[in-house]
Amino acid sequence: MASAAVSLVAFGSAPADACVDISDTALDFVADTTTPSVGSGAVLFTAVQKAAFGYTSTDIAVLWGSTSPNSAQYYSKFAASVHTTLITNASSIAAGDVLVIGAAGTYTGHTAIVTGPATQLSTALNPVYANTKQWAVPIADSTTSVHGCSVAFPDSRWTGNCTTGTFAAGEGTAYMRLYSDLSDNLQGYSWSVTSGATYYAPSVRPYVIGRLTPCPPL
Repeated sequence: MASAAVSLVAFGSAPADACVDISDTALDFVADTTTPSVGSGAVLFTAVQKAAFGYTSTDIAVLWGSTSPNSAQYYSKFAASVHTTLITNASSIAAGDVLVIGAAGTYTGHTAIVTGPATQLSTALNPVYANTKQWAVPIADSTTSVHGCSVAFPDSRWTGNCTTGTFAAGEGTAYMRLYSDLSDNLQGYSWSVTSGATYYAPSVRPYVIGRLTPCPPL
């Protein structure tokens, strides 16, 4: 796993200020196929913090109010800027940021760790909305739902072609699609960078992208 030796305090929104130990350690988890799956995206984020910063369950509880926060709990903290700075502009997204989707109805939310900057799509994919831009964001997460099947924006857990291939649940890397206005201010999202993927407005499924401040928070 990645080293916990980090002293960077990140107060701005520039990519250089992102907490890269978060993304590096998440990618370590994905690459280490000898370790058992950690479960949900929120559980992965908790495990990554422990591995990257040497945190205990008590430390996690002090920071986030639970020894094992779920995505809804992380969303509540991130949305209130607890130990985080919100990233609201697509051009500011960087490795180490964390994308957290809140609970909505029967949906329990999701947590994904950003592993690189957002890249604007040169050709928008359906659904397309007027006066918006679309962005592909590389992530690491743990999920039972594939982030689409795409050669350009693959999910590492998918094997084979898009018709007869198979998906292995657990940790992996993938891409999600974000929408912004023409000034790059974030709007809704879709689960994958594939044509026809469902668009979720913030009013339907709220999400935030946060950057730990400082890094590590304790």
